[in-house]
Amino acid sequence: MDGGIYPAPDEWLRALRAATAARGILLVCDEIQAGCGRTGDFFGFTRSGITPDLVTLSKSLGGAGLPISVLLVRPELDVWAPGEHTGTFRGNQLAFVAGAAALRLWSDPAFRADLAARSARLAAFAAELDQPTRVRGMALGVDTGDARRAEEVQAACFADGLVLETCGRADAVLKVTPPLTIAADELDRGLTVLAKALR
Repeated sequence: MDGGIYPAPDEWLRALRAATAARGILLVCDEIQAGCGRTGDFFGFTRSGITPDLVTLSKSLGGAGLPISVLLVRPELDVWAPGEHTGTFRGNQLAFVAGAAALRLWSDPAFRADLAARSARLAAFAAELDQPTRVRGMALGVDTGDARRAEEVQAACFADGLVLETCGRADAVLKVTPPLTIAADELDRGLTVLAKALR
């Protein structure tokens, strides 16, 4: 994500899984930013059909932005006793409750349908732009090609009530990552602000 919103091609992920499996190397998928629905599926690697050995999750897992992280481990590799995996964002009772509530959303067909609709809206917006974009699910990168231009667009958006990050080489890419639960009218309003700033 921070590299400029470059989704890994499915064929590349499958080849990587085959190469690591053939050599006995563990494959770790870092889903801290791309997981928990950001790419449309719960995991960013789902469309490729691979099964990693370890998966890291955080950020959106905390529901309302509470600090929590999870390490998913293939059962045959799990040799830790409960509580041995710790870290800065290992969670607390409030974060666990928020995380459990966020995960329950995935059992709601209406939530999944809304996410698919918002993802389609973001993809349609990307297709309308006259500059390079990369989009998957609810993550859009708008490549301005120039850090100064990206900064100017970011400032114009901010002045109009929209907060965007920059990322990629020299921060030349606008990183558009709306909340997964954003209302359709709010998403449209934000995209209108962005389109205006880009013009």
